[in-house]
Amino acid sequence: MKRLMTIALLAVATTASAQENDTVVIHNPKKVTIVTSDSLQKILVTGKEGDDKFTYQNTIQLVDSNYVSTTHIGRDRWELIPSVKVGKKRDDGRGRGSSNSLSAHFGLGFTAPTNADARADFSTFKSWEIFATLIQWDHHFDYREHNTVSLGFGIDWKNYRMTGDMRFTKAPDGNVVIEKYPLQVSPDFSRIKVFSVTANLSYTYSFDEDFWIGFGPVVNFNTYASIKTEYSMYGDDIKKVDKDIRQRPITIDWMLRLGVGGVPLYVKYSNDDVLKDGGIRFRSLSFGLYM
Repeated sequence: MKRLMTIALLAVATTASAQENDTVVIHNPKKVTIVTSDSLQKILVTGKEGDDKFTYQNTIQLVDSNYVSTTHIGRDRWELIPSVKVGKKRDDGRGRGSSNSLSAHFGLGFTAPTNADARADFSTFKSWEIFATLIQWDHHFDYREHNTVSLGFGIDWKNYRMTGDMRFTKAPDGNVVIEKYPLQVSPDFSRIKVFSVTANLSYTYSFDEDFWIGFGPVVNFNTYASIKTEYSMYGDDIKKVDKDIRQRPITIDWMLRLGVGGVPLYVKYSNDDVLKDGGIRFRSLSFGLYM
């Protein structure tokens, strides 16, 4: 025991020296592991007050009589809004206790429509999606939170933009069609925007704090949609907006979420056309960051 305490004190002293007296304070760690060999000393801290998935790792290696120190702090890099624990953690005594938490999430990405009319020249990296899961209930089936089922509610904006010589137009029957600009027009863009209230259900498996995968449906209640077209004609800037463009009232996105090296990504795809039958046809595909 005395030897272990000595090693721990040496590790702290050496780390402070190597990092020019930087100080890391971790309140109420769940587990502290110290590994020591002839040329390597490693300190691993798992969990802290308010965050069971937090990790701190410091490695000191002796190379040609010099110390090489590396530090890694996990979990905090992409988490804009931390989760809040709800209720007490249930522990069966074998490390498989369940727990619940509330969280919120934010997504930012691009849209790349599929199954589209051949005349529709969508500009993927000028078309965007912004969404927010305003409240999400997460049920963790085990102590380490490897298996999680989530139910969330939020909002979503999708934007489908063209920048070529074609534009979206609302026909007299309310359907959306595509037509060319007049010859005297200098096009800027023409886009369809859809606003939705969303509900999502997903299952997530976390290998560790940096690598995880999740999948599930997102139900979109599409409450609003519009066309906006901007162009110049005879030196005048013109903006035209049309509403009530017969969007489908309910569509379903299938969302895949990935944590790769700590970077959170998402891909969404829908089997449903964005607009009702009678207008142009295309389906929604989007991808980006999920935080």
